[in-house]
Amino acid sequence: MAKNIKIGIIQNAPLTADFSNNLRQIVQGYRECLDHGAELIVASAYALSGANPADLARRESFQRQLRAALDCLSQELGSVPLLLGAYTDLPLFIPEDIEEDDLLAEADEIILQMPARGRLVPYLLENNCVEELFDAEVLELGDYSIYVDTYDDEVYLEDAQADVILHLSNAVWYAGKAEEDATRHSREADENDAIVLSVNNVGFADGDVYGGGSAVYAPGRKTLARLPFFESATKVVNTAAASTAKALPAEQELMSRAIQRGIADTVKNNGFTGVCLSMDLPNAALLAALCAEALGAKNVHALTFRHNTVDAKTLGIPCKEMDAASQVQSAASTIGITANTALESRIQASLLTTYADAHGLLPITALTRRDFMTGNFTPFGDAGAYLAPLGNLYEMDTHMMRCYLKEKNPALFGTQEEPQNPEVDRIIHELADRNLSAGALLFRTVCPFTEDEVRKIQRSIISSAFKRTITPMVIHTEKPDERVKLPSHHRLND
Repeated sequence: MAKNIKIGIIQNAPLTADFSNNLRQIVQGYRECLDHGAELIVASAYALSGANPADLARRESFQRQLRAALDCLSQELGSVPLLLGAYTDLPLFIPEDIEEDDLLAEADEIILQMPARGRLVPYLLENNCVEELFDAEVLELGDYSIYVDTYDDEVYLEDAQADVILHLSNAVWYAGKAEEDATRHSREADENDAIVLSVNNVGFADGDVYGGGSAVYAPGRKTLARLPFFESATKVVNTAAASTAKALPAEQELMSRAIQRGIADTVKNNGFTGVCLSMDLPNAALLAALCAEALGAKNVHALTFRHNTVDAKTLGIPCKEMDAASQVQSAASTIGITANTALESRIQASLLTTYADAHGLLPITALTRRDFMTGNFTPFGDAGAYLAPLGNLYEMDTHMMRCYLKEKNPALFGTQEEPQNPEVDRIIHELADRNLSAGALLFRTVCPFTEDEVRKIQRSIISSAFKRTITPMVIHTEKPDERVKLPSHHRLND
């Protein structure tokens, strides 16, 4: 059984490549942990560099700044060690036991074994001391044996024993991840008879949400402590304590807070003063409610071209009515066409984005995943925004979120009816997310869909593939390995 140790956890909200900001957060968290008697302090893999710096991590200038930040951080520390992840510029390495004549034949295998430049590794920092560690190995630290890595996979230590298994995670949040993590790491603690820590950062970068919720697990399927989701926090955990963490929040609460975090960070980190949206789309009330929670009602500006002011008044957000009808008719006459919904949508979007620019606001849209995947949107019209916070959510997801939010906003979301045609969401999920062809879906042993339903949605996904290349960024809520990375028609056209 693991020894008793007081471990301090720093769950910070780093900004990508903003080393001075991130260093201040870590130092503040370190000192708070010291004040509560921590004997070992840990932070996430992205705590210093910020989330997903991508190609920046391969640049020499990035490596120099990171090394300087590590040295500066070590000078701020005392004798209590700090473990965190950071990028390293590892040189190419050829194993000594490879004969020169075998180099060419085994070149491909050697390259695969070479660590990539700019790879995340653990670091051990103490007062004026920075030590780069091997990833996924056991560290002897005083009286304790600590296995440490910079990812979040479940491990089983067959040949080595450890008092603590520490994951300095760089994993992104997605729907269902919190429950998956709790199950995996509880099992991991039992199998290794060790304390398991998963330390996560929080924030939003490149569409990905980092959820926090760092936790400490003990053998016997016990969760000793869990830090808040989507918030910066520090905590010192006594591994010998008998306390048990609170139950996980409901999935719809986590989804709501993830989207709020994505909205708030996009606004803050890009210099906007708030958001601006049209109240005329079906899910506008839901999006406005999420924005009001994330930013405060005064920082959410609404526009309507159809006198839809009731929901905005209920939320207490400013709403401006605009009449675009005359402009639509004038534009149609000028270019010699009959006024249509696409022209109307584009003129309204132009007015919304112009209003947003004039007030320093982030223009957002309430379009959902079903809208995007089936082509139910107008490019440069209702899709004319910088961010689509609901763009990864299906209709059933937005319905469940409204049901969750109606406790706070009963006047806004009072009676909720289930979405029409929920089978559309399921078919899109099977075709786009699970990578099934229409034929494979149709000829399963049990298929609840008709061929007409599947083929119709398949055609709409294929025909809207190009339109989706010019849609705004979404907040990812699905697993990274389920994201559509290629044009859908390459995989759906059977």
